[in-house]
Amino acid sequence: RSLLEAFRAHGESATDFLTDVVGKDCSSLGRHARYFLRELGAINTISDFREFIESLHYELETGLLMLERTVHPNREVEDYQGLLSDMAVRVKELLVEDASNLETCKVINRVIFHEFEFCGEREDFYNPDNSFLGAVLETRRGIPLTLSAVYLLVANRCGFHLDPVGFPVRFMLGCFEEEVPFYIDPFSGGTLLSRGDVEAFLWENRVTPMDSYFQPTPVGQILCRCCRNLVQQYQLAGDTGMTDRFASFVNEFERVYREHSTLE
Repeated sequence: RSLLEAFRAHGESATDFLTDVVGKDCSSLGRHARYFLRELGAINTISDFREFIESLHYELETGLLMLERTVHPNREVEDYQGLLSDMAVRVKELLVEDASNLETCKVINRVIFHEFEFCGEREDFYNPDNSFLGAVLETRRGIPLTLSAVYLLVANRCGFHLDPVGFPVRFMLGCFEEEVPFYIDPFSGGTLLSRGDVEAFLWENRVTPMDSYFQPTPVGQILCRCCRNLVQQYQLAGDTGMTDRFASFVNEFERVYREHSTLE
């Protein structure tokens, strides 16, 4: 009670201090700081994302947008979600009845990569904005993970089931609805690949293919991988504060993983 009164007396400076603690510390100290922010009525997107990590109730679109708001708290998500819905509506317009899974992917490719002109960002690959879903929807440029997320979220809106597959070299998607699965590489414009094609790609990148690589990746692991990407991107940008923030998110995911055995 005394601490809460002191924080209230210090006003905005106390909120800034607590926010800084939440951004850098995933131990009990960070959890105490989140408690005081809640009691102060302060809106804190960093605290919200930490609580999301602890909840184990992971949903990809929600998680990616919450992650983005830890850096850009005032971004409105409705426009981003509207663009995803617009693309899904266009896919449905072009789909013929009883289209096969391959034909459906070809239609999604046409809409996302030709009509809406999304593509892989190669020149400025390590820009942190490439890891934020909203920024990618604005620029229509992204890295493998975020472009895969765009593709997956459009497919979901069309009622077409795909699974994320986090290969070591490149994030892709898998269609496991038929006896012989196939894979989609959104970073390369939605190239459709057999398992043999993916294995050849891994060998070319000096990665030995393993059966575990070809299995769907849980949402928690996707979000953790996104945070690891941001650690690397902010390190290259020389931003130690943001590097520490996303490293702490990685630590939080790993702690939750250890405590609950699996990220779902």
